[in-house]
Amino acid sequence: MRDLTLSCVLALCLLGAGCATTPKMSPMQFRQISTRLIDAGYHNTFRATMTVLQDNGYIIKDTDMDSGLITAEVNRETSGFSQFLQRVGYDGEIKNKGTLVEASAVVSKISNTNTEVRITVQERTYSSSGGTSQVKQLRDPETYKRLFDDITIEVKRREAMGR
Repeated sequence: MRDLTLSCVLALCLLGAGCATTPKMSPMQFRQISTRLIDAGYHNTFRATMTVLQDNGYIIKDTDMDSGLITAEVNRETSGFSQFLQRVGYDGEIKNKGTLVEASAVVSKISNTNTEVRITVQERTYSSSGGTSQVKQLRDPETYKRLFDDITIEVKRREAMGR
């Protein structure tokens, strides 16, 4: 009887843990992971940000050095085999034809030696009809940390080269 009670308690704990949801991130919490202060001048940081986006496969779509805005995107089309499997599983409709990953960065001068960078990344999934089936903002702290670490390294590399 004791083993049965213990098993029931354990099962309820596991069930409760499986149903736990990740707390939603507030706008302020998201701003904290998507913004970083870089110890470098504005022009160097702006150019380093563009370089890192390009190194990560993004195509720069627009830049404006005066406002500090950089927009970029990378198109990740779903493979033909994956589209075939979707057709078989979804009555001939392709639910995910591809994903467009869009990134925007705002680079702001704080002082002659400090610049703030804020990056936002979103994924737009397309259906077979070409319409948008899902848009979600990327909120993974590790992704933003990696981008900012790469920007910091690129800034230092550029400084070492006298740029």
